[in-house]
Amino acid sequence: MNNLLQFVIRYSAFLLFLLLEVVALLLVVRYNENQKSIFVHSSSKLSGNLYKMADDAIQYNRLQQTADSLAGQNAQLKEKIFNLERSLQRLVPADKPLDSCLLEPYKIIEAQVISNSINQRNNHFTIDRGWKDGIKTGMGVISPHGIAGIVDQVGEQYSTAISVLNTAARISAAIKRNEYFGSLIWKEIDPAHMLLEDIPRQADIKVGDTIVTSGFSFIFPKGIFIGTVDRFWTVGGSNYYTLEVRLHEDIARLDRVYIVEFTDDELTPE
Repeated sequence: MNNLLQFVIRYSAFLLFLLLEVVALLLVVRYNENQKSIFVHSSSKLSGNLYKMADDAIQYNRLQQTADSLAGQNAQLKEKIFNLERSLQRLVPADKPLDSCLLEPYKIIEAQVISNSINQRNNHFTIDRGWKDGIKTGMGVISPHGIAGIVDQVGEQYSTAISVLNTAARISAAIKRNEYFGSLIWKEIDPAHMLLEDIPRQADIKVGDTIVTSGFSFIFPKGIFIGTVDRFWTVGGSNYYTLEVRLHEDIARLDRVYIVEFTDDELTPE
């Protein structure tokens, strides 16, 4: 109470001036119809803008919640698709052996990219999921439009992943049309392209061919869209083609991603 009295006494002149200003404003508005109209219009406009800002904030929050919900549903759908393909593979007759890597069930964990780089020789990105969410080193990271990278460091709440735009990354990829496969690498060409190497020279290749994950590893399920062939060539007397692949995913704009967890206990030693 004493502090309040001291404040009033100390700033009494200012408070009196402020009071007189308010009284003068009320008198002007009350007895001058023109000023009253201006005041009411201005107040309405101000309150309208405030309501609009509040509504925009509410709508943004709702959209964010919707995006989170859709991302979770998308993760569940991807998981069901991968495992449905696995079930279909098991319906193939026994006299047509399949690579065991094509038969694995997968669990999908949704995550948000919170930092990313594309201008380094070895790029990484960080996600908002860690070991408490089930993230482990070596898990593949996919995006709504393709592949993104491989988890290499895991903390409690956050993890970092080697981006596909990293010279250390090697991903098994194949031409969808004929299933010839090789190693997908990045040689600092630009963030939009990678190279698919070791494709046999007898392979039928066309510009525009679709490139997908081969499925010959536990990291990525088979058939995830990577990009399309822009051009291809051989060096000297080499028996292998090198393909320049335009990535379908814009790595610079990574936002929502999905971590692929291999979960088949049937191949796990007891």
